[in-house]
Amino acid sequence: MSQDSKDIRMHDFRRGDVIERVNLQVIQGLLEAFARSATQRLTTILHRHCTFEIVQLDQLTWGDLAKELETGMYFFMFSLLPIAGRALLTIPTDEALAIVDIRLAGSGDDDFTGRIPSELDQAFLAPIVEHLIGELANAFTRIQATSPSLEAQEGNILFASVASPSEMCVVARCSFSVADRSPREAVICIPFQMVRMFIDSLQSKTLQVGEGQMDSVAAGTHQRLLEIPLDVVFQFPSIVTTPSELLTLRVGDMFGLGHPKGRPLEVRADGLLVALAEICSSGVHKACEIKEEVFR
Repeated sequence: MSQDSKDIRMHDFRRGDVIERVNLQVIQGLLEAFARSATQRLTTILHRHCTFEIVQLDQLTWGDLAKELETGMYFFMFSLLPIAGRALLTIPTDEALAIVDIRLAGSGDDDFTGRIPSELDQAFLAPIVEHLIGELANAFTRIQATSPSLEAQEGNILFASVASPSEMCVVARCSFSVADRSPREAVICIPFQMVRMFIDSLQSKTLQVGEGQMDSVAAGTHQRLLEIPLDVVFQFPSIVTTPSELLTLRVGDMFGLGHPKGRPLEVRADGLLVALAEICSSGVHKACEIKEEVFR
């Protein structure tokens, strides 16, 4: 891969306030679950094909993210009580207006450059975004049940602050498309304050798995192992013959097994000798009776 094609990002090694990788993977998994359900929900609401896909997860200060989002974006601030703090969903302003246009039976293909959502537009957007943050809350229910609430809508990043400039945030960059419009970038920003509360809730649930529960899991696993089906074979000892003897065999020929009377058969499970048995009868059927277990 050439140097020009690599994705190079700056990292400030003086910052120690980052989410551990294992916890970040959990958050990413929940956000990906949200993206799938949000795609279905938005498609159902608009009756047009929409997509919502997590592309990348970053850890940035709110100040750095705010500089990226200064122009062309529309902001939705929301809370997830009882988790303290506010998070942010932002989509391009053009896409927000296209959503309103489609809800009003339009095609969503107009050029919305220079427009910002009016109060009427906001009234149409509010219930749609409430459905989306509801899907986000459903995804995070695996860790902590929350009550999502849309707090505000803003067209200017100066009025959409959810953290102090130096506070770190988990930033999910998404590929977002509405109807036949080209995919654009949407962003979900969750301050560390909120993320750490979710992580603390996850860790407390993990610690609640006591020894009794672990023993129950082990016992269940042991029982399932005992219920695995195995092919059992009652096997005569092998005998030696020659190719010439085998070639002279015809239908009806008798072939001696060379098995002495009173010598037990070998009982094998998946090729492993587990017991010895004797041939007997069970009513009109031939059977084998276990005489000795073989332990290895």
